[in-house]
Amino acid sequence: MGNSAYGYWLRSLAVLCSIFFLLVPALASADSSDSWQFQLTPYAWLAGQSGSVATLPGLPPVDIDINFYDDVLGNINGALMLVGEARKGRLGAVVDTVYTDIQLDNATPGQIFSTISSRTTSWIVSGSGFYRLVEKAGAFIDGLVGLRYWSVDSELALTGGPAGYYDIDNRESWLDPIVGFKGLTRLGESRFYVNGFALIGGFGVGSDFMWDVNANLGYQWTETFSTLIGYRYLDVDYEDDQFLYDVSQDGIILGLSWRF
Repeated sequence: MGNSAYGYWLRSLAVLCSIFFLLVPALASADSSDSWQFQLTPYAWLAGQSGSVATLPGLPPVDIDINFYDDVLGNINGALMLVGEARKGRLGAVVDTVYTDIQLDNATPGQIFSTISSRTTSWIVSGSGFYRLVEKAGAFIDGLVGLRYWSVDSELALTGGPAGYYDIDNRESWLDPIVGFKGLTRLGESRFYVNGFALIGGFGVGSDFMWDVNANLGYQWTETFSTLIGYRYLDVDYEDDQFLYDVSQDGIILGLSWRF
């Protein structure tokens, strides 16, 4: 896709989503029987990482494999995750912010390089408007549409072999349109519940394709406070000129949630 067409689609998507978010309060105010409800959920995503990132032009991509179950805590330099949601009636908006700094030092077999040190720093910020499609006692399903902003800094240090030493730093940012669903259901009459979401996006506008799924088991301690544990899997395939980022992240979710 050419740069002019690419920019046109990004500007169009940004305008449409901006209009949607501006209309949410106005449309929701039409239903005076419902008050605004807010929710904040800080969480930790203990995610491993695997996939391929670009190296030098003309050389093959480097494979990255950080297994969550082996040594993910030793490879995380920093992480910050927060979800914020506002809803009135059937309409609302949700923002999900994910920052991760993951590093791997490992030997890699091959003729060109014998060792690799990789560090990936990423910001993933998703903003979506949603409409409550189904709601009944203790359960609901929302349909979402929005944008996801990516900012990825992929640094590779390659040593050994006939190629010698190289330090490559690739930085890229892009926008993906996203669509999907989120929902919740309580487990009988207990305080336990199951919630989660499923999203797809990209469609060649930003990344070629992206999908993101999450499922959690929560416990409602009070009317306003709950805790949760779950699992999240995120996969993205993005390539632009010499930049390649074909990576998946998955691991355990631990979170707290406040409603007010």
